[in-house]
Amino acid sequence: MSKELKAILYIIILLIAPVLCGASEFDSIKKTYAGINTLEAKFHQKLFIENIKKAREFDGEFSYKRGKGFLWRYTKPTIKYFLYDGQFMWQDDEDKAFVLKREKNKEKTENAFFDLVEDITKIDDLFTLKQESISGDMKVLDLIPKQKATIDAAKIWIDKQNLIRKIETKEFTGNINTIEFSGVKVNQAISDGKFIYKSDKKKEIVEQ
Repeated sequence: MSKELKAILYIIILLIAPVLCGASEFDSIKKTYAGINTLEAKFHQKLFIENIKKAREFDGEFSYKRGKGFLWRYTKPTIKYFLYDGQFMWQDDEDKAFVLKREKNKEKTENAFFDLVEDITKIDDLFTLKQESISGDMKVLDLIPKQKATIDAAKIWIDKQNLIRKIETKEFTGNINTIEFSGVKVNQAISDGKFIYKSDKKKEIVEQ
């Protein structure tokens, strides 16, 4: 699994599966996300790269439908997407002449990430709540991964509707990935076709 894909899957897990430590004070958050069948949002991403001391910025859209999959699509500065259709992960970049296709069950590690996206109760296996604080009208949760991974720490901002509006992850490399969500739509109709890969027959499909 590429580092980029793994980072995005961590973000998606934190976005749609915020079940933390089983603590009773988070019951309202658990209840909110357990009732989410579809979710759409726009996002702005800022990635600070430690070794060059510079930040890159991106814009895009995210769509999720329980039991169908998710679409993480960048619109700026270039078009790129990661589409999970329930069986395969498709990765397409406008600057490349091929599309990557990964099978869900090919690797145990990769499979665990995909399973987490579909089963919010398993988030406890990944993160422990370090502390909780308030910033403006947002609740802020500091999380620590339970196992050694790409991510050293994570932080999520939750609004009064118990929806995540911002995620920050810190990698062991020192890189900081911050994503803010806007235009969040919950449980509105999304066509199943959005989660089906449609080939334009112009690019080669490379299976991994």
